[in-house]
Amino acid sequence: MSENVLRKLRVDHGLNVSGLTGFGAPGTEEPFPLRWGEVIPLYFTLNSSKTKVVILSHPIRRYNGSVEMIPELLKVGATLYRILHHDPKSVAVVISADLAHTHDKNGPFGYSPTAEPFDQACGKWATNLDEGALLDDAAVLVDRALSCGYSGLVLLHGLLRASQLSLWQPHVYENLHPSYYGMMVAEFLHKQMNATAVN
Repeated sequence: MSENVLRKLRVDHGLNVSGLTGFGAPGTEEPFPLRWGEVIPLYFTLNSSKTKVVILSHPIRRYNGSVEMIPELLKVGATLYRILHHDPKSVAVVISADLAHTHDKNGPFGYSPTAEPFDQACGKWATNLDEGALLDDAAVLVDRALSCGYSGLVLLHGLLRASQLSLWQPHVYENLHPSYYGMMVAEFLHKQMNATAVN
């Protein structure tokens, strides 16, 4: 499925996406290790060894170019929705929601007063799909809050918006920062289909 999604995004829709390999040409690469950004969301969603997983990662430029990436991320999200919507398989979209990494002055990235307002803006978006909270309020803070998950939330917003935001029922389970970085757990249930997007 991953090669099919990649082909559709890149070839059929002309988007700036590429495959991910771990040291080698496709078919000869070594396994690419998963980190907590992938492992934690997968832990809560995989309940069967028969579940197939496609991991979409964002480029390194997300660390200092998230705001500039917003139009591209919204377009990739919308295109991904159209691809998955026409696929007969049951699909769950899981997004890592690592929020601000600057909640603790003793943490690896230090403290920023933008951390809490950034996390709250993302939580407001996830509570009611308020586009302004994510694309305006959080966007002006992300470069100082240092969130690696922001680009995934924007992509998810593009995906949800492509199917009409009013069709999704959001629910935030947690939005907290027990250590130096914020984390959010939320789900978005489609009101008319048996579909879920979890971040």
